[in-house]
Amino acid sequence: MALKRHRLCQRRKALGYSQERLATLLGVERSTVVRWENAETDPQPWHRNRIASALGVTLEQLDGMLVDVSVTAHRGQVVKDMERDPVSPAAMPDLLAGLRNYLTGYLIDTPPPPPLVEVRRAVGRVHNLYQRASYTSAARLIPEVLTQATALSSNASGIHRSSAFRLLGAAYIAASKLAVKVGDGDVALLTADRASTAARLSDDQALAAVAAYQAACGLMRLPARAEAAERVVRTSVEALTSAGPVSDPDLISAHGALLLLAAIIAAGQGNPKRASQLLKRADGLATTLGSDRNRLWTGFGPTNVVIHSVSAAVRAGNANEAMEIGTRLDTSRMPTVLVGRRAQVHVDLAAAALMSSSDRSAAVLHLLEAERVAAETVHANVQARTLLLDLLAKERRAATPGLRPLAERAGLLA
Repeated sequence: MALKRHRLCQRRKALGYSQERLATLLGVERSTVVRWENAETDPQPWHRNRIASALGVTLEQLDGMLVDVSVTAHRGQVVKDMERDPVSPAAMPDLLAGLRNYLTGYLIDTPPPPPLVEVRRAVGRVHNLYQRASYTSAARLIPEVLTQATALSSNASGIHRSSAFRLLGAAYIAASKLAVKVGDGDVALLTADRASTAARLSDDQALAAVAAYQAACGLMRLPARAEAAERVVRTSVEALTSAGPVSDPDLISAHGALLLLAAIIAAGQGNPKRASQLLKRADGLATTLGSDRNRLWTGFGPTNVVIHSVSAAVRAGNANEAMEIGTRLDTSRMPTVLVGRRAQVHVDLAAAALMSSSDRSAAVLHLLEAERVAAETVHANVQARTLLLDLLAKERRAATPGLRPLAERAGLLA
């Protein structure tokens, strides 16, 4: 009879970690992780803090995962590890495979540069695909866009040099966004760092601020790096604030986006008062901007501030506040391209519903709505996948008839 700590295993997979990757983060052998998940051994006390940090859970939640041991199922089971069953149709495809291959190709010859206008169009397209929640298409396109932008910047001179590096930075920002979405902090941080370098070479302060935003998002996906994320955001906001009032909509949008991320971080640190102050400052910038815009693909504007108010309430554990804000949120004012942002609202509201009530049907309904708005949301969004796994762990089929089909479409059940 095979035993399995399904919740422990599911949490790892929801974060996009293979057993080998988690073992590396924890400084142990992969076989050690295998024995923990198969309930053959228990983690030593000195391992538990690091495991909880890597999986983004409290020690109490980790203890619950460790004691939740069950017989391995044969039908409707959680999908096998991708490293053991790489061709399983239910396994989530590695959306970042092409990007990772590109990032490790240091000695590959640079092709002849395409025209600047062609690269600008390609960079805009990959951002557009990401914002429309077409994550598979964006992931397929990103390596080629990075190749084109790199070739252009390597050969640009004179008046075209700044434009070329600006496009290279924007391309790396798109790559970082996708990595954050699927939960790979390492790739997100690396690509954000390259975006920052390109932005500085182009002397574009607003683009550099957006690259800093992405670096912080990448750090938030890494174990025990929340303080570093907060520091990146804080120093970036201070730099923009010290420059005084500006009228450039790109700088206003980048500044506002950083304030919104700072609010999310503050809420997660248990400081809702600070989060509220930061949201108020962001709202002031949104008012200055005048409407919901999408400068530098930030989606910043008045509606986006309200969306982040929902996210901040969820992070602070204020489920009722999150749902109350959600009832008066009108996403129709946002640019039509921001499909993924609209879907994210329902992911956050699903988290709020799961926190606030034992009635899990509301959480499932919000995830179904997120899928309706953007079909790939539950397939690629690590937060949505984590919520699905939490729902599956305490499933009551009569109360949530749509849960299992949704989990199957997300690739979480075989």
